[in-house]
Amino acid sequence: MATEYRVKRGETVQTVSVLEDRGETVLVAIDGRQLELAVHALPDGRTAVATPERRVALRALPTKQGLLVVDTHVQRTFEVEDARLSWLTGAGAGKGAAGGRVTASMPGRVVRVPVQLDDIVPPGGVVAVLEAMKMENDVRAPGGGKVVEIAVQEGADVESGALLVRLEPVHE
Repeated sequence: MATEYRVKRGETVQTVSVLEDRGETVLVAIDGRQLELAVHALPDGRTAVATPERRVALRALPTKQGLLVVDTHVQRTFEVEDARLSWLTGAGAGKGAAGGRVTASMPGRVVRVPVQLDDIVPPGGVVAVLEAMKMENDVRAPGGGKVVEIAVQEGADVESGALLVRLEPVHE
């Protein structure tokens, strides 16, 4: 089973999936484009990453802002989030956004939809419960809002990216 990550640098967000660990190489997909990478730990703590076209030695350091990646003299900071975490926290609508679309970022089965049309959902409120890999997980609305659309029913199978609930901001 693939492990999926969301990688953000500035306003650019890419989905990186680790599809298969082949021992000496790793098969990944970046926004759906597959690459085979040779990855080796170097004695100095850096990691060598090679494609057929390019080879680089990188050092990755965790920071408060994300992950600092150093390639020779170039430094880049990335925010890296495990897509499963995004799915569990309901980040489909965007962190802190009021209203918006709450989507599934992993396939699963809808176990429960504890909201109804016109309900007011607080930030972090549960809008759906999905079962994936035999575990039930709450899907939360990051910014809250008024329920204006429920796009799924209990027992439905959903794919990654499927709309679960749409919220509108609540104006007081």
